[in-house]
Amino acid sequence: MTSGTIRPGRNTGTKTDKIKVLHVVGKMHPGGIETLLMNLYRNTDRDRYEYHFAVQTEEDAFYDDEIRALGGTIVRQPHPQKGLRRFRAAFENNVRRYGPYDAVHSHIFGFSGYVLKLAENLGIPVRISHSHNTHDSRRTSLARKIYRAYMRRLILRHSTAMLGCSRAACQSLFGTDCWRDGRVRVFPNAIQLSPYESLPAKREELRRRLGAEDPTAPLFGHIGRFSEQKNHAFLIEAFAAFAAKRPDARLVLVGDGPLRASIERTVQERGLAKQVSFLGLRKDVPEILGALDGFVLPSLYEGLGIVLIEAQAAGVPCLVSDRVPEEADLKLGMVDKLPLEAPAERWAEGMSKLAAAASPDWAAVRDALIRHEYDITGSVRRLERVYAGGSFD
Repeated sequence: MTSGTIRPGRNTGTKTDKIKVLHVVGKMHPGGIETLLMNLYRNTDRDRYEYHFAVQTEEDAFYDDEIRALGGTIVRQPHPQKGLRRFRAAFENNVRRYGPYDAVHSHIFGFSGYVLKLAENLGIPVRISHSHNTHDSRRTSLARKIYRAYMRRLILRHSTAMLGCSRAACQSLFGTDCWRDGRVRVFPNAIQLSPYESLPAKREELRRRLGAEDPTAPLFGHIGRFSEQKNHAFLIEAFAAFAAKRPDARLVLVGDGPLRASIERTVQERGLAKQVSFLGLRKDVPEILGALDGFVLPSLYEGLGIVLIEAQAAGVPCLVSDRVPEEADLKLGMVDKLPLEAPAERWAEGMSKLAAAASPDWAAVRDALIRHEYDITGSVRRLERVYAGGSFD
């Protein structure tokens, strides 16, 4: 037994017949990680599995109320930047208070190494490191290189399973030769299919809700956090080039984040305020997607791009950057790729093609989603087996 392990009797939490899982995240605001976790939680067998979410914020987040309504628990943690000693003390106290846990599933990229080290010291048997991206969004420096190497070493030492939403995401966190390690698996970011089945029949109604009543006016959309990764500034530049030829076109932006105010100013300065709408955080993402003529994702990098899976599920033609992993394309002819280096005018041409593209029928889309393992039902069952101490296979 590892030194520092909490032995039976030292944990003051309540042991139930349920398998108790602690998810370690930043905060439960809409994003790729959080969308996956909520899809999993809504579809898991909550009579057998109990989810807790260790968040690194004191602020309430978008999904907190729904988590509690489903029977989950929000566990508050200080951010690691406030000091490792403080983080460690809080983590250990929370495990004693809310545990014992059967599994810890960490979603915080490199820092998962430290989390899983603590989890092993606390005697938690199942420890999962999950890579959701291909980059940690930090500029590379000598100190950052040392940090990444050290955290990777901790991940490799203390994980019982290592998951990634794509091959690129796995290699980014676990190393380019990670496939020789039997603990590594690609775990696709799956979605619940039922909300998308009826969208084609409601298209006109959905467009009216967004104020797009003219069926001939192109309506484009983007869903994502307002951060450097999502490249909103270039999206606005490309839309401006398209709108110069089609002044009736509209763009809806769903999400929030640190760069939202800056992008709102850019829209005003370009005279696009009547054509670009900021919808904020929304719970009706499938319905918004179902109203679109095209979805545009010019990301600088993506672990997978779960929103691209959602857009295809809604039958929406998509234009994405060449940084989006190939696994996110259902191979139904709905996804066009362009290099980020291409000028805005070329992206505007790509948007013109989206507006004229036809969508495949729902049956073909559903079959492709299931074939590529993007149906949440199968994903939940595989993960439940791992939480219970079994294997994916």
